[in-house]
Amino acid sequence: MPNLPDQALFSYIFQQANEACIVVSQDLIIQDINRKACQLISSGRDSLLGISLTSIECALQDIFFWDELNANPHLHISKVIESEWLTHNGTAIPIEKRVEGFQVENTQYWIIFAQDIRERNRIAQEQLSLSSQLQSSLEATAEGIMSIDQHGKLVNINRRLIEMWQLPEDLIVSGNPDAIMLHLQNSLDNADFLQKALSDINQDPEIETEITLQFKDGRYCVFNTKPEYLRDRLIGRVYSLRDITAMKKVEQDLVNALSLAEQAVQEKTFMLDALKMSESRLRRLINSSLIGICQGDMKGQLTLINDALVQLMGLTKADLIQYRLDWLTFTPIEFQQTHQTALQELKTKGQTAPFYAELIHKRGHNIPVMVGLAQLEGSEFEWVGFILDLTEQKKADRLKSEFISVVSHELRTPITSIRGAMSILEQGVAGELTPKALELVAIAHRNSKRLALLVNDILDMEKLLSGKMQFKSESFDLIQLAQQAIDTNATYASALQVSYQLAAHTRIHMVIGDAERTMQVFANLMSNAAKFSPKGEVVTIEISATQQHLRVEVKDKGPGIPAEFRNRIFSKFAQADGTNTRQQGGTGLGLAISKTIIEKMSGEIGFDSEVGKGSTFWFSLPRSHHTESSV
Repeated sequence: MPNLPDQALFSYIFQQANEACIVVSQDLIIQDINRKACQLISSGRDSLLGISLTSIECALQDIFFWDELNANPHLHISKVIESEWLTHNGTAIPIEKRVEGFQVENTQYWIIFAQDIRERNRIAQEQLSLSSQLQSSLEATAEGIMSIDQHGKLVNINRRLIEMWQLPEDLIVSGNPDAIMLHLQNSLDNADFLQKALSDINQDPEIETEITLQFKDGRYCVFNTKPEYLRDRLIGRVYSLRDITAMKKVEQDLVNALSLAEQAVQEKTFMLDALKMSESRLRRLINSSLIGICQGDMKGQLTLINDALVQLMGLTKADLIQYRLDWLTFTPIEFQQTHQTALQELKTKGQTAPFYAELIHKRGHNIPVMVGLAQLEGSEFEWVGFILDLTEQKKADRLKSEFISVVSHELRTPITSIRGAMSILEQGVAGELTPKALELVAIAHRNSKRLALLVNDILDMEKLLSGKMQFKSESFDLIQLAQQAIDTNATYASALQVSYQLAAHTRIHMVIGDAERTMQVFANLMSNAAKFSPKGEVVTIEISATQQHLRVEVKDKGPGIPAEFRNRIFSKFAQADGTNTRQQGGTGLGLAISKTIIEKMSGEIGFDSEVGKGSTFWFSLPRSHHTESSV
């Protein structure tokens, strides 16, 4: 080092500086180095003096950095760059260095001030990881979420909200919450509800609101807003949107089904009141569900669990601290394979479709839940899970089933009495009636039969859904059963001026299933075919064989099934003409019941139709291994 004025004072200050300092010549030979730099590199001062700086620096960008400085060796310049220094044992330490140049007797020198940035890098990485976890959780939730700050600036918005609000890309890029809210209002049938909520928020920024919005496209959503705080200081507001269209559809379907009974039996108004009360209870149970959130790895170890899930499983904070939580510990044996399968799907697809499972409560009982898993963004080994408690939903479903069963049974007795009385009057047993009175009695008799059919179908559907309907597994002759079905339903078809015919069929006859339930399927398909066939036409029944099944086809020459109705042909209460003036009767439950019966017997059911030319409804059942008979 050159002999500078007050060199002793300079050397003392240089050595006592809190920053690591190195003085190098223009050719990067170390002229002096202070105590802090020696500690950082884990080397002695004497071993470093006179060596090249390149033996310490190990970052590629340093080569270009020094080339640039030496190409322009101006005085009083200061440049900052991140680099890496090698310690005595070869470990690379990230640093931030600031370089300043000076001259002594026309000789150029550089002084390097360096700071260890390992801790700064660690904190930055933790913040990046936390941000990734929060964003993954935000994107994986079923709700649409948007947050704005106290100044009305858009802070975050997830993909679910963009899809639900159908936001254009230019509107998202603008980041203008007012414009986004205006777009939402233009999409609503009840925009005044939203305007009122936003007005209340403007008057009281700390208010919480929850309203139901109805979109012009028929969707229903719950719109919820809450203030956002940081250490008790209001910093913004969070908006969330939850789609409840499916629940609304269930409610509407239930109301429509019961309205049929209301038309026939007006005096049963107390049952409708009870139904409304049940619907209200069902809505409250569904709306009270809470979503649990957890984070884990591919081995099933849980690394994070939120308060909702803690409460759901009956755990305490002490349990979380004391034990390392394993997901399978809280999974019953019969659902552990389901969870393992979900983890495999997670590895290949990055997320899973929602699946049903059960969790073990701390007290030992099982909790029914719906589970969805998604990989954390940027990680192949961690996932986030959402757990929806289905306990209340299960209770509500049971109440609904019991209610429908009780109502249907209670209707059977008065309907049977009404049918008997109408039959007696129609036959003239109680005396001869005037033509007008006889016409009224005939109408009442037909309606009572229709109502009895509705009650029986509702009871059958309820038994199927609840698993109470018993099925035999026996071998029987399908050809013989088809002929019996033709004989049984011939009178019905004759009244419609239609006939049935068993066409050429396979020599293989025997199938496995329940003959009585299969006869019920025959009756449903054949009566439908007869109802929609023109007068004088023939409904044909064909039976063919495949390697594993026998297939039955019921063919008519009716008007066919409209394209817009085909995707719900097997739905409950489904009818192509839903008006009260439809020409053909029926409950709309026959095909739904038939589908469930066939699937319970390990078979398949479907249809083919061409508008204006007719329809073919078919079903198949497994072949029997018993000796086949022939005709």
